Amino acid sequence: DVVCNGYEIASGSVRNHIPETMVKAFEITGLGQAEVEARFGGLYRAFQYGAPPHGGMAAGLERMVMLLTGTPTVRDVALFPMNQQAADLLMGAPSDVTPKQLRELSIRVVAPEKK
Repeated sequence: DVVCNGYEIASGSVRNHIPETMVKAFEITGLGQAEVEARFGGLYRAFQYGAPPHGGMAAGLERMVMLLTGTPTVRDVALFPMNQQAADLLMGAPSDVTPKQLRELSIRVVAPEKK
């Protein structure tokens, strides 16, 4: 983590890359090995072939702007503010896709059959 004046402005981690550790971590959440293999089989098998240790870090641009502007809360500088339901009230998102938008992207939607 990168911290400035007591505020975390970037965080990261090294990903787990050991299959046995992956299964143990999921067991803590209540998933057994069979369910881990069924739901995350691709990742699980990749780890069995020896995926190298890997990780990453992401900087919090909004937190940096908050500190630079002296704003008391990150919500005041959020680029895309959302409410508690993860909806963007300014842009009206998420919203239904129009038929025109689907045509522009050559996407066809087939509605499920009603039972």
